[in-house]
Amino acid sequence: MHDKNTIHSLIREFYPYAKQRMGFDQPCKVFLRENKENYANPLGKTAYYDPQGMEIHLYSTGRHPKDVLRSFSHELVHHTQNCRGDFAGGIQTDEGYAQSDKHLREMEKEAYLEGNMAMRDWTDSYSSKEHDDEWLGPAGDHSAHYSKGDRDPS
Repeated sequence: MHDKNTIHSLIREFYPYAKQRMGFDQPCKVFLRENKENYANPLGKTAYYDPQGMEIHLYSTGRHPKDVLRSFSHELVHHTQNCRGDFAGGIQTDEGYAQSDKHLREMEKEAYLEGNMAMRDWTDSYSSKEHDDEWLGPAGDHSAHYSKGDRDPS
């Protein structure tokens, strides 16, 4: 079982890479949300971006850290869009917005494509570089040290 420290650590490591790759110029706030009711819903929320507050909210209950990080990357693309001015004019994100509004549909496509590709590229480089020889435990130290051959490659 992974804990919040694992997710926090990965977010801190991924953020500078994403900032450089995506080109956003303003910081955002990130909140991890634990919500058992949302987790019990098979189609519950995974994350959302609040453009007014420049906030990313990630639902973490019962999720693999890599999955949470994928949601984070997706929402960072929305943050990038906000920094570019794509949210100008007060965009409505009511249910069905990604199906009924052409502009929002394109923004979602960009978030899915760019967010997933950024995450994939970072994960591949993360696995093959300085972290190749050892894997730190959830606390970010050697308390739960695993050699390269002992970790799950996914």
